[in-house]
Amino acid sequence: MPEANSIQDTTYSGTHTQQFITLATLELDTVNKNCVYVEDGIKKQKTIMRLDVTGIIQRRQPTPTSQGTVTVDGKVINPQDMMVYYEFNPRDYEVHWLAEDLNALLLDRQLPPTAASYMIMQTFKRLNEQHEQMIWQGRQMYDPLGSAIDPTTKGQSAAAAAWFYFDGLIYKMLNDSSVVQVSGVALTVSNIKTQLDACYAAVPKQLLFKYGKNGLKFHCSYYSKQLYEEYQIEQPFKNTDTTEKGIDRYKGYDVIPLAGVPDNTIIVTISRPGMDSRLWLGLNSTEDESQLKVSPLQANSEMWFVKGLMKMDTQTGWGQEIVISTTITL
Repeated sequence: MPEANSIQDTTYSGTHTQQFITLATLELDTVNKNCVYVEDGIKKQKTIMRLDVTGIIQRRQPTPTSQGTVTVDGKVINPQDMMVYYEFNPRDYEVHWLAEDLNALLLDRQLPPTAASYMIMQTFKRLNEQHEQMIWQGRQMYDPLGSAIDPTTKGQSAAAAAWFYFDGLIYKMLNDSSVVQVSGVALTVSNIKTQLDACYAAVPKQLLFKYGKNGLKFHCSYYSKQLYEEYQIEQPFKNTDTTEKGIDRYKGYDVIPLAGVPDNTIIVTISRPGMDSRLWLGLNSTEDESQLKVSPLQANSEMWFVKGLMKMDTQTGWGQEIVISTTITL
């Protein structure tokens, strides 16, 4: 099996920095910005129980008859398996600047502590980056060992082909007939305000005028947020100058840019870390997301491995309380 280490700097002369620098990565915005409720401890699957009461008012009668409906149903979160696994040989660092930090004995050679800590740190950052994308854009139909659908035929980028481990929130929304769908367009500086207006007009009345951390939010991509800021700059009357960042609100509601939301997509709903959130993320255990096993491959081998196991799925609460505008299709 090929190992993961690729030591390209083998000059090994002079002095070296005490730390590595790593590439910037996208973050797990949806969780970090409290835009999703995380349901933990799902061993197999869990049903989100829902209840509604309708049609209960009637004319007064001396002996009334039952009128009204109590609807009890549910939506299922079924976390799907995925894993991290790669192998490496600590002796690869014998040609690197960190060679002096290797164990003295060949038989007990491990990664230098600095290399080990940065490798694990960057692995977690890459994990969060991929999870953030899958939470919104994942589709099992892209699985190369399954349906192998090309994501570009669905309006997504070719990179989405790697996000096939579970169905993300956008697919769940598009596949739910109760979700309010607004025709999607390619967003520009000149039309983003119009599209925000169209989404706002489609918001159910019961969600209006709910502000703040527990209220209605507009979710979009980083680039769409840039377009909105550019739109604000171009307005003839404004309360900030062109060197200031734009206001992260629309009609008083928070506008949240999320790394996992694709361009040309706006989602409007109540999203928060409580059970009354309309956006849910299901996990086997939050501990799975924060642990990696680093260990020798086997007793007679110099190879080591990094391994992590995790299960994840998404679900929406009440579809009729979600508005989506996107160019992505089913």
